[in-house]
Amino acid sequence: MHAEGSLEIAAAREATWDAVTDPEVLASCVPGGGSLVIERTGATVFTLRGRIGQGFLSLPVEGQVELSGLRRPSVAQAGLHGSLAGTSLDATMLLALEDVAPGSTRLRWAADSSIVGPLAGMAQPYLDREGPGAIERTLECLRSRLEAGPQGGAA
Repeated sequence: MHAEGSLEIAAAREATWDAVTDPEVLASCVPGGGSLVIERTGATVFTLRGRIGQGFLSLPVEGQVELSGLRRPSVAQAGLHGSLAGTSLDATMLLALEDVAPGSTRLRWAADSSIVGPLAGMAQPYLDREGPGAIERTLECLRSRLEAGPQGGAA
């Protein structure tokens, strides 16, 4: 899967950076990701496990997330290596933040992912179809929290 997009957030770039580089904040916005458990295992490395998705399409996921290429408050990259329902999953996401106006940030993103294993033939088309929307919903949730201010949980 490859997807990309951008959105404007009515929040300062520093606050947006803090949110997009906090795996717990992001995990809380993943559709159906309320059961994700995030543990820091290094300065920029985290493990995750739990379930993502909703209803009968809720699947077990586990893996390691590493933040890299960090150039505060402008660029970050996240890489995930793990498994989704027992099938190997690799994903990367590049985030670029820029000031649009005082207190407003443009977030540009690009994501790539691949699935390898026994379920790849079924899972990859699903990911290709549903993945971009899930990313957009995650970032919309993040935007809503940032724009709500400190009571929104991310700022």
